[in-house]
Parts: sequence; structure tokens; C-alpha cells
Amino acid sequence: MEKVFITGRGLLTPLGNGLAANEAALREGKSGITVVPEFVEKHLTSVVGGVPDQDPECEFLDRKTKRFSPPAAVMSVAAAVEAFTEAGIPLDKVSEYPMALVGGQASSNALEIHSLAQAYLDRNFNLRAVSPFAVPRIMPSSSISVLSLLFGIRGESFDVSAACSTSALSVAQAVRLIRSGEYDMVLVGGAEQIDWTCALGFCACRALATAYNDTPEKASRPFSASRDGFVLAAGAAYMLLESERSVRARGAKPICEISGIGGNSSASDMVVPDADASSGVMAKALANAGLNISDIGYINTHGTATPVGDKVEIEAIRRLVGSGKCPAINSTKSQTGHMVGATGAAEIIFSSIMLEKQFISPSINCEDLDPEFADVDIVREYRECAFDHAISNSFAFGGSNVSVVISKC
Repeated sequence: MEKVFITGRGLLTPLGNGLAANEAALREGKSGITVVPEFVEKHLTSVVGGVPDQDPECEFLDRKTKRFSPPAAVMSVAAAVEAFTEAGIPLDKVSEYPMALVGGQASSNALEIHSLAQAYLDRNFNLRAVSPFAVPRIMPSSSISVLSLLFGIRGESFDVSAACSTSALSVAQAVRLIRSGEYDMVLVGGAEQIDWTCALGFCACRALATAYNDTPEKASRPFSASRDGFVLAAGAAYMLLESERSVRARGAKPICEISGIGGNSSASDMVVPDADASSGVMAKALANAGLNISDIGYINTHGTATPVGDKVEIEAIRRLVGSGKCPAINSTKSQTGHMVGATGAAEIIFSSIMLEKQFISPSINCEDLDPEFADVDIVREYRECAFDHAISNSFAFGGSNVSVVISKC
């Protein structure tokens, strides 16, 4: 079975554009959460969000293709450009490599659907009010289609949608494609854009943070006693995965190994996670990596800051650890908010940065740690430490769970 390595990474998150900006923000414990003006204008109950540059400058994205590209696709291209660049693959040579493309987006372009339907009705059912580019712009697979078209990727390409586990499941699928020997390279990741139509449903089910609308940088509060929901965010994260054979043939420098993957379904509730399933998926990923929980130095939790979700995940970790020592844990969502379809891949990249540079970023806004979590090593201040293996968790609405183990090379 082929080993799978990360050789290139690209990020656009509320913390900034690019790996360097994100690493600096992780180290500093910087918040990327702000008040979103259109949330205020639409009188949403939660008016805060993590909003990156959804239209980044990207010379590789030509004007013609941009007509078909919603914000998620534009961000995806910028992230992919950075990933190929770090991997040492010239952008005009990407098409020469036989690679697959797997990406994720949790939802369609709801704002575009709303706008074109409204325009059609306002113009007395006149089809000329609807853009001929509408269908490519609202497809959930829009980002994947744009990436394939721009870079000339001719291997299989497909979109994964599994709510909050979307891009983590994309990574798991990419690992399987390489381990099977079918591909030596896979470009993989996910993206999510943000607008008031995305936030509306989450507001209706009371999932979003509302208590800190006046102090947005404090709104995302995983593990805090005063947490009251998650903060919606946008972003894009892509990475190039390669087999050991490909790494050796190219003389590439691997950043870290994806050593284990695990997936399961809670199958018990549409929105409430399950401790047994959450513990089980981490155990499955560890077994896949040939490791024990005692080998893990750091867990990047799903950690959304919902009152129930954080409690279930901590209980799942306790069950996995048993009488042993708990690894250090944090939630990078405390800084970024929840990027939904992009969050799994982004947090795997965050974990790879910390594994590579041997530090753990602080879970911010946790000055009032929930007393129920006092027995767990939640990192609340920047910490330099040595560790060889990490786990990144993604637990989704609908019960889709994914854990990914990454290891030093």
C-alpha cells in the first residue's frame, strides 16, 4: 500500500491569504471574525462571521473562466495555485501530470439561486433576466469544474458534499485513490463562500453565536463556559497529495504524511453528535495509521463552540484515552470560525503547519474554561512542543464523521 504525503498546500481563510499569513495568525492567536454588514442589513440574529477575501487577485484565473466562477471557485483557484507552487509544479505544466481532483462544497450558491429567481419574477417571467452562466455558477461542483478546466486536469474529478465533514472526507477519498495505486497525485480540498442566505437557516435552527455581536473577535468560543454557538465563515483550502513513488521520482520534499484515515456515521440524530461514533472514528483512523492514542501529541478538534457538540467531543476523547494521558487539544475554529465545506481541509493544513514547525496555536476566547473540561489539556496559550503525530477531526450535521492522522516524515 502506497504511503501518501502532502507536498503542497494553499489557504484562504479569515486569518488571511496564503500559508505565511495563516501561520503568523495561528501563532499570534489572532481572530478573523468581524461584523458582516449584510447580516446586519438583513436583521439576522447572528451578525458576525469569518470573511476572507472572496475575490482574491489571481492572474491564473482568466476573465472568460471567471464568468462561470462563483466566489468559492475563485478562492479555490487561488488556493490551488499556492499548493502547486509549494509542491514545485509549474502552473503551465500541471496538465502533464496524470492526477485526480477531489474537492468539496457543503452547499450550492444559494445567493445566486435567490438572485436569478428574483430577477426572473421581477421581470415578469422574462428569461432574459437570467444569466446564461447561471447553471455553472450554482453547481455544487462548480469549483471542481473550474479547477479541472483551468489547470487541464484530466484524471477523474468529483465533488464531495457531507456538510461539515465535506473536505475531510474529500481528503480520505484522495488517500484511497493513491493507496490503491490508481493515481500518484491528487489535488484535494474544499471551499465555502459566505452570504446572508447561507446564514439564514443556521440562524433559524439557533446554531450560530449571538451573544457577542458587539465584540465579534470574542464570538467563537470553543470549550468556554459562555459558548453559545458557532460562527459561520468562508474560505478555501487545497493540497497536493502524492504517493511515495511520485515523491521519489520528482525529488519532491514531502511536508508530512497522511498516515491514517477513518470515517463512520453517527446514524442517531440529524444535528447532535454521538460520543461513541466520535470516539470510534478516531480509533479507526489510529488503527489505519498503525498507531495508538498514546502516540498522538495533538488533536485539532472539530470544536465548533456549540454547547452540546464540544461536550460530546471531549467525552469521545476521554473514552479513547481511558486511563492514559490526554493529548494536547485546541480548536482553530476559535480563530477562523466554521468554514463548513472548507474547514476539514483547512484544519488538516493547519495541523500540518503546527506539526512541521512544532507548535500548537491557542484556543482563544477560552478564559472561562467550562469546568466540565478541567481534566483535559486544552491549549489556551501559544505552546512550543515536540510531537510526531496529530489527529484532525470533522463531525458533521447528518452524522458524517471523519478523522485524519498526519505524521512527521
